[in-house]
Amino acid sequence: MMYKVKIVGMGPGHPDYILPVAVRAIEEADILVGGARNLAAFKYLEKEEYIFRSNLEELYKFVEQKRQNKNLCVLVSGDPGFYSLLDFFSRRIHKEELEVIPGISSFQYLFCKIGKVWKDYGLYSAHGRSVDLTGVLGQQEGIFMLTDHKQTPARLAEILLQAGWQDVRMTVGENLSYPEERIVIGTPGEIINQEFNSLTVVVIEKNDMGL
Repeated sequence: MMYKVKIVGMGPGHPDYILPVAVRAIEEADILVGGARNLAAFKYLEKEEYIFRSNLEELYKFVEQKRQNKNLCVLVSGDPGFYSLLDFFSRRIHKEELEVIPGISSFQYLFCKIGKVWKDYGLYSAHGRSVDLTGVLGQQEGIFMLTDHKQTPARLAEILLQAGWQDVRMTVGENLSYPEERIVIGTPGEIINQEFNSLTVVVIEKNDMGL
């Protein structure tokens, strides 16, 4: 029996923010695929696991082989529709062979924490890709950005200062939804010398939007 590939959104991180429909899919699966952090939340199920690190071709081969006779879930952070492995699988697997289960995105979570709507903000990711920060910010009043180990909040602050945007407001969300969650608000000059870990997202506003 050929199974569909289930792409399951895990929300911002804490199990409280994983949708019940996602939990049911994970409990019914034979194999769980994903990053180590996402898989850790379901160790208690003692499922077969495949830890994805970076090799997409190896991941695809594993999934294609195993779904011939096993029910498989690919666990992705946040929502599958926002910069996740769904991008890759949707180019390789016909849509009828995919089942996508939504999750709460980090941008939804952070905007709720700061009490703002996000519909007027640009949504971007610097995770493993290049983003023209000043270019995209120049086209709108505010943006949300996923960061990585290179495009850190401090690096984004440096770019903003070099562009003369010292008065914009940056909101940095670290470890969102976890007990050690931290949300820091400041100008680029205040953010540039601060250190944050890799689980970090940033909202940048040219004006005080939504207040």
